[in-house]
Amino acid sequence: MIIDNKLDHILSGPKAFAATLFVITGIFIVFMGHIILGLSVSIFVVFLLTSYSGVEIDTVNHRIKQYNKFFGIVKTGQWKNMNSFIGLTLVPMRRVNTIASRANITNTTVKRDYRIYLVNKAKKPAFAIKICKTRHEAQNSIDEFSIWLKLPVYSAKK
Repeated sequence: MIIDNKLDHILSGPKAFAATLFVITGIFIVFMGHIILGLSVSIFVVFLLTSYSGVEIDTVNHRIKQYNKFFGIVKTGQWKNMNSFIGLTLVPMRRVNTIASRANITNTTVKRDYRIYLVNKAKKPAFAIKICKTRHEAQNSIDEFSIWLKLPVYSAKK
């Protein structure tokens, strides 16, 4: 079975809003007659808005691939053997994004989520394999991953 988890967009939160404004600006530049400049701005920003990172896990062959997907179409990354990982852990995360306007008004967004990590042989979280919005969803997911991957669950030290 292949498990494919989308992790993070390149641009999120206030940055995605600013990027959307750049797409609109690029379209406006096209209508003003500067087609090459407007299209290049719009295509670059659409590239950033539609690209994301993720993880594919092959439970049958016991291998994993971290990837980046560009334009939501082209997937890059290489398969790695999962023998270097000894377990799974759940880590609560808090991400703060702050953006300032030209009027020196700051907009801060706080995003809380729970990430399931593979644990390396040094008993440290190696990389995320899934992002969950609630602790309950994360607990259910880590239990499923533990069964599918036949790996124990380690608790994070506080």
